[in-house]
Amino acid sequence: MRDRVQVIARATFLEAVRDRVLFVVLLFAVGVVLFSRVLGWLSIDDELKMVEDFSLSGMSILGLLLAMLVGAFALAKEIERRTLYSLLSRDLKRAEFVVGKYFGLVAAFWAALFAAAVVLALWLALWGGRPGESYVAAVAGLLCESLLVTAVALFLGALAAPPIAAVGTCCFVLAAHSTEALRELTSNGKSPNFAAVWRVLYHFIPNLEDVNFINTTGGQVPVQWSHLGMGAAAMALWSAVFVGGAVLLFRRREV
Repeated sequence: MRDRVQVIARATFLEAVRDRVLFVVLLFAVGVVLFSRVLGWLSIDDELKMVEDFSLSGMSILGLLLAMLVGAFALAKEIERRTLYSLLSRDLKRAEFVVGKYFGLVAAFWAALFAAAVVLALWLALWGGRPGESYVAAVAGLLCESLLVTAVALFLGALAAPPIAAVGTCCFVLAAHSTEALRELTSNGKSPNFAAVWRVLYHFIPNLEDVNFINTTGGQVPVQWSHLGMGAAAMALWSAVFVGGAVLLFRRREV
């Protein structure tokens, strides 16, 4: 089973790397990094802090766009090309295919994020900055976020048409970054009629802010590595849930 999953993952990685969409999105991220210097000049506070925060936020958008434009279309593309039929005829199980697809996409997306992170680190060094542990924590958080977002895109891609899956992935990310707002809705007796609903939603929607360490850059806020570790574990568990859901949906799907 492991060998078959590895073969699918390797093929998916190579296919994603050759995809023009990945390069276009990556060029967009690099452009954001380079443009961030302009905003740094306009900032009244720490220029490099503005450059770093804006660029890392751009990298977060990079991960989302890759999941929307590549991940959400991954399964449907294999069905349209009819390459899935030949694979399934060789005793490849659908679960192995979906899991292999997931790991291949994650590897490709991580490669793109690493490339953008290296460009940003060099850009900061060029202007006298020194990316430290806060920068490493922020990039690690983005990689953890990509784990879950890719799983969600694959899950929605198995559930609905690719365009709907792409929009759903975007909506999920927006909601998962806003879960703390649900807590605010129930604090101090606010919205008593909907308090129970908000409380349930808060516990059942993944919180992407658990791995968002962009605000710690610049050394002004110490990095809580234990918090990052717990957030990474939560992202891994939620990813397993969504990949498992994608497997169940794809098993029932007629191809």
